[in-house]
Amino acid sequence: MLSRAEIIEEILTLAPAGEFGADPEAVRARLWELTSTLISSYNNDEPITVDPMDIYRQRAVPLEEARLADFLRGRRVLVTGAAGAVGSEVVEALANRLPTGAILALDLKESPVPAGAEGRVIPVVCDIRDVEATGKVFAEFNPEIVYHLAAQREPGLAEFETAFTITTNISGTRNIVTLCEQFGVEIFVHASTGKAARYYTPDVYAGSKKVAEYMIAELAPAMTTKVGMVRFTHIAENSIVFDDFRRKVGNGVLNIHEPYRLMYVQSMVEAVALVLNTTLYVDDGEATLVTVGDLGWPLDILRLALHTIAISGQEVPLCFMGLPAGYEKHTFLGQLDWSAPWKTHPMLNALESEGAHLTDDEGMMISRPSRPAASVLAEVDRLCSDVEASDVEDRDTHKRRLAEFLQWGCKATFESSDAVQRMRMLMWGCDPEVLAREGATVGELGPVVPMLIDSLQGVQFGPEFATLNADRVSRTLRSLAEEPELKPMVDAINPAPNPVAATA
Repeated sequence: MLSRAEIIEEILTLAPAGEFGADPEAVRARLWELTSTLISSYNNDEPITVDPMDIYRQRAVPLEEARLADFLRGRRVLVTGAAGAVGSEVVEALANRLPTGAILALDLKESPVPAGAEGRVIPVVCDIRDVEATGKVFAEFNPEIVYHLAAQREPGLAEFETAFTITTNISGTRNIVTLCEQFGVEIFVHASTGKAARYYTPDVYAGSKKVAEYMIAELAPAMTTKVGMVRFTHIAENSIVFDDFRRKVGNGVLNIHEPYRLMYVQSMVEAVALVLNTTLYVDDGEATLVTVGDLGWPLDILRLALHTIAISGQEVPLCFMGLPAGYEKHTFLGQLDWSAPWKTHPMLNALESEGAHLTDDEGMMISRPSRPAASVLAEVDRLCSDVEASDVEDRDTHKRRLAEFLQWGCKATFESSDAVQRMRMLMWGCDPEVLAREGATVGELGPVVPMLIDSLQGVQFGPEFATLNADRVSRTLRSLAEEPELKPMVDAINPAPNPVAATA
């Protein structure tokens, strides 16, 4: 009996990048044999017909219904993206469980009205990119609370509809934030993504969401409107991945990116509770960042793929097509704070973890988003103007401009953060022992590493440097200096003399 690793290796050899070669029927037949064996192997752990999403659908964040009822009673509430999966659930929860006043459900298409809420829920078709039309909606409805869920949210589609994604997720969001302040909205809650926690991200969807976070975080301190941001991860009841797998099964071949990939999943109940509960945790000043307190174990994407094949009853072979352009093969582990177990959270980066804390019921994690100290608003205007002025099909230009902005933002965020923390991040992600354990090389971690190293050039470290592990600092810097393109930057890092060895 072949091991799982041997089966996967043969699949990769038989159909590199998902291609079946010169004898596709023979390759397909062998791939199905291997897929069937892999299904049997996974079935020995747990019946493969058990939906691996079920455990996530059962989870919940407690909705603080009593406090919300007191706060929202009789209020005029506007929900953007109200025809979407989460938006429609937020509207339904507001209409059926909370004593709000009128609820305006805004979307590009007409939003569903929950049963029994006719007359109280008002659907409006409007494009948030059209600030004049959206401004008329605000003027007529005069909302007091705004939940902003309108977005292009499909990562695959975002890579194709680049102009729509950037203008909706960035320009449209800026329109909503600006109108909230103009019309005296009390609370604005923005739906974001856990992928925006990355210091730098190469994909259009997550990148556009990160720019929106930068923008909102900069605007918040000067606003009378109180601002909250919610980071979601993959939602079990609205699974783009599961839907994509079922479509591929229908086409006769299920190809996934790589065999050893995991993803975090949450339930729709958690998503709705996060959005609504955030209303109670915003305050004056900086934007409040909210996410699930405990996401639990991530989902094995390969098991989900094999489950999809097994329940179809069809002989559908599995293969691996490789990562899309721009995606890093390995996660930069300096993304997370590893200094203490309670600081390591997959939806917060290391710069956001220091002041993070759980709510009393431990359902939610509250923090502040990291952002550049330099102003982003002029850069956002230039990015959006360049995209709007270009041809809608000029995807390469849109992606290049977005990447330029994100690299600028990443560098500016690093440079405005604590230097000792940046050195910790470099050790957590680039210590040669860490890289060896992960089977990764520095080059596979993407541009975030040279940007982080660059930010440490010439830095004068303060007394806090003595809290770092001196041997680990030296080992990490020596290893990085072996990379020719990094050596000049590494040589320009001047660690404090004779640091006291301690646990980082």
